[in-house]
Amino acid sequence: MSSSSSNSLPPRDVVFDVVQHYFTYCHRQPLWLFDDDDVSSLLRCSEELLFSLLSLAARYSSHAYFDGQNQIFARKYGEIARGLIMFRIAQGTVTLSTIQSLCLLALANFVALDTYLAWLHIDLVNSLIQSSNIDTEMNQEDESSVTEAKRRVYYSIHLLNQLYSRRCMTLNILEDINRPKYVGTKQDTSYGSGKLPPLTPKETLDEEETQRGGIWTYMVQQSSLWREVRDYIARCADGNLRPPWSPDSGYAVIGAHLMDLETNFPTHYRYDAARFSDRSPEELHRHRGFWSPWLYLQFTYHAIHSVLNHPFLYSARPHQSIQLTVPNTFWKTSSESALLHSTWIVRLIEMVTEKEYQVSDPFIAHSAAIAATIHLYYCRAADSRVRTSAQTKLAKCMAFIRELGIAWPLCHSMHERLNIIIQSALGPSGQSTSHDPGCRSVSIKTALMWDILDYTCPPRDSQRPGRGLFDASFVQDSNNEFDDEQTVETQIFHRPTAEADTSNGGQELPPYSDRVTPRTRSRENYARTNAAVTEERLPRQPAAAQESTQLHQPDIASWQGPAFLGNVSIMDITHDPFFPLQDHSSPYIGFWDTGNL
Repeated sequence: MSSSSSNSLPPRDVVFDVVQHYFTYCHRQPLWLFDDDDVSSLLRCSEELLFSLLSLAARYSSHAYFDGQNQIFARKYGEIARGLIMFRIAQGTVTLSTIQSLCLLALANFVALDTYLAWLHIDLVNSLIQSSNIDTEMNQEDESSVTEAKRRVYYSIHLLNQLYSRRCMTLNILEDINRPKYVGTKQDTSYGSGKLPPLTPKETLDEEETQRGGIWTYMVQQSSLWREVRDYIARCADGNLRPPWSPDSGYAVIGAHLMDLETNFPTHYRYDAARFSDRSPEELHRHRGFWSPWLYLQFTYHAIHSVLNHPFLYSARPHQSIQLTVPNTFWKTSSESALLHSTWIVRLIEMVTEKEYQVSDPFIAHSAAIAATIHLYYCRAADSRVRTSAQTKLAKCMAFIRELGIAWPLCHSMHERLNIIIQSALGPSGQSTSHDPGCRSVSIKTALMWDILDYTCPPRDSQRPGRGLFDASFVQDSNNEFDDEQTVETQIFHRPTAEADTSNGGQELPPYSDRVTPRTRSRENYARTNAAVTEERLPRQPAAAQESTQLHQPDIASWQGPAFLGNVSIMDITHDPFFPLQDHSSPYIGFWDTGNL
């Protein structure tokens, strides 16, 4: 090793402080690379592993050595670690610690917005585990410490792939050599190879938690389903969406997998059995190795439901509105599910805030961002209770993400993007003001919304030459100005919650959306156009049909339309159906004491 890299290592007490912070805020949150008793051994490990660990965990240290410049030091340590790792690969002296270092460095790169570097390191570590046969296990009865370490590394890499790797695309040239195209890879889950993957690692927790061993492996399992969600979002963005109510659609397949996971989830891990809100802050902090994966499972479960039913996915597709005429039943159940699970995410945020439990997994911030974009729509509801409730939930999501942005630049960037979306949708004040009670328009910036839904996308506003990996002369950034100006203008109409609206026979109709570049008409013009065209194009149902639909119409948020209104979408968000079920004076009582997962 070069002397320059050795001299860059901080003093021993600083390294010890960072290692302790790693086991508090990074261990099994999400990666599990070491045993709980590896603190002392890590101080004697290879330099590339120490520098990789420093690049990730130094952000949490309050040691005077860093003098408040933790982010700068963390980036510097990451650069040194990459050089040491590449030197080992070039010399042909790769060890298990080298692979562990790449895992830490990939995660550190990703949360520091060095997305292309993170992808490079994930691809590199995948190649190394395949070349070293860590991805197979011939003797599954081997219980040695080395075998267990390899199992932890293998499934940590699997988790990295599901959460943070680039989207896999395959070049299809079989149909037409003159018109090759990229297509998403499709796995045949019915096919089984003769190769045996490693067993999941054994979890040895404190005696108090012995009966709950295995929580991290469920976290890895659920991350695999999140990869399917990422692919579904990408297909929606590409315009290749099969109708979600189709039995072989991505929506249906993911929903089926989610139900399977829910039914097989151990009873003692479930929300109402774990009783997070009944635990003391000291107890929760003492067992972070269990509670942080548990929180990931809770947030991810509700984030999956929120994304699958997100109104933006189905209202931002005007060019296929005729082919994707949405059934009334889908919009009724979808809007209900989106609001329910985004409200659950806020509920979880309230829980961790009340217990002063410091969340350190950036994916949980992403879950909060997804919930924020759903509550954004309800900030224009006519009912003041619903509007105020939505604004409160939105503010809680934003405060939560802003707090995580102190340590993670990724979360800081996420917060900034959300601020832009909110200001575009609701105006500079970020809320529906009292002096403009008739305003029901929400204008969504499509490019930024896609970035929020899939946070693995590299930042569009990155100022680093060559995207942090390539020389600036080698990579030419594409012009995204046109995409950044695309918006979906949504006009929201509200029915009073106290009275049933029979004007449309109790139907829940999907919105019709179009892109606006730029907006050319005032909101007043939109309102006048909406009123005229709706009266002309939405015929009333017969009285018998109205009575029939009223009998079984639940009191939920619904969607009104579609009328072909040029550049306007009509979305009827009636009210928050879960508002009456919440005890606002004591948010941990009643309906919220039970959960699906």
